[in-house]
Amino acid sequence: MSEKDGNSLIKKARELLEDKGLSDALAGMIEKHRGRLGFLPGALRKRPRAFNQFVMRGMSLYSEPRALDRKTAELVAVSAASALRCEHCLEAHMARAVEEGASLDEVMDTLLISGAIADSSTLSVALRKFRQLEGKLDRNK
Repeated sequence: MSEKDGNSLIKKARELLEDKGLSDALAGMIEKHRGRLGFLPGALRKRPRAFNQFVMRGMSLYSEPRALDRKTAELVAVSAASALRCEHCLEAHMARAVEEGASLDEVMDTLLISGAIADSSTLSVALRKFRQLEGKLDRNK
């Protein structure tokens, strides 16, 4: 591909990101499928560039993952939302995981695993800092 062709494609992509018509189409698709826009897409809706890239990225990751099935992608999202304590994300992704065929037991296992990792991470960071404090206090004796 020539540099000119590449620059032309980049320009088209930027124009699409700014396109209010694309925002309208994406919002309509979400509302038809989900019944409403969620909090974050709703907040971004006034800015086509932010909204369009957010929705398209989400589609490529959750709705059209390359190597994972959609249920697994949603369970991964549940795990991340749980570890990051994002209540709105948890609600949305748990519901989508169930829509994609996850059982309540699979969602619970995902939450328990995520919680165990989050707990281990918290303890690991805290205990490393504790050891640093111990070392400083021992050196000061």
